[in-house]
Amino acid sequence: MNWNKWILSSALILLSGCGFFKHYDPRGTNIPEDVQSFSVDFFNNEAQIINPQLSLNFTEKVKTKFQSETRLTLKGSNGDYKIGGTIKDYRIEPATRNTNSGTAQNQLTITVKVFFECPLHSEKNFTRDFSFFRTFDANQPFSSVENTISSEISDNIVQQIFAAIALDW
Repeated sequence: MNWNKWILSSALILLSGCGFFKHYDPRGTNIPEDVQSFSVDFFNNEAQIINPQLSLNFTEKVKTKFQSETRLTLKGSNGDYKIGGTIKDYRIEPATRNTNSGTAQNQLTITVKVFFECPLHSEKNFTRDFSFFRTFDANQPFSSVENTISSEISDNIVQQIFAAIALDW
């Protein structure tokens, strides 16, 4: 048993000396040690169809995700990680057809253009589109499912953004 502890301890020391744990955070993120804060600019809605609550809700979801799942502190502006962007697309279109009645399901797609900047590590900077969709029964009025579906899509896009920034995926 003592050999197992010795081997494990030796492996951890060896890996830490190689820089293996250099950016590892116990929460599973891959954020450099010198990055201590983040800021999130308001995500303006520039889509043709405007959901009046989407911009504010989306911006708050990004803030909450980084506050709850990283060690970073939120700043009003000029954080070590600067996140911002625009909601580019909010589109409803037929997803599947039914031979009897036409459209069986519709699809809501949201696309967000994200600008990410890390002045301390400029190699991490990017501008990228993130998108996701959900289908819903075409017999349901969109207004009855819009809040639920747009929230689910937003959650997924925020997770994609988080993975790209904090997990380096």
